[in-house]
Amino acid sequence: MAPRVELAGLPEGGPATLAGTKRKLSIGVGDVADDDLITQVVAAVNRLVRAWPCSEPAVGAEDWSGVPEVVDGAEDLATRWFRRKGSPAGVESIGSLGAVYVMRNDPDIAMKLGLGTYEGPVIG
Repeated sequence: MAPRVELAGLPEGGPATLAGTKRKLSIGVGDVADDDLITQVVAAVNRLVRAWPCSEPAVGAEDWSGVPEVVDGAEDLATRWFRRKGSPAGVESIGSLGAVYVMRNDPDIAMKLGLGTYEGPVIG
């Protein structure tokens, strides 16, 4: 499989950020215990998302503010990947009703990033 190539002309950084991902994880700004790992996850998500067609509307822009759904979707994906560190088998927790699993595919993230069945039509 060929490596994914980032779209040319995208804004620096992002779309996901350390601060935005920590906010979604309900981790306070002063809590830096997991910053190195979250930073790695955010970088991996950004490399992936910056190569996807959902990032095309940001080409030529100064920042990612014009595509808030891509920022939100990328930070949701980073949050999911970070949460999976403690659940390699997909088990989030075990309660009185049994195991609670991290979903394999999240339709909300797919919708925000225009993936799968939410991908727009492509011509040519």
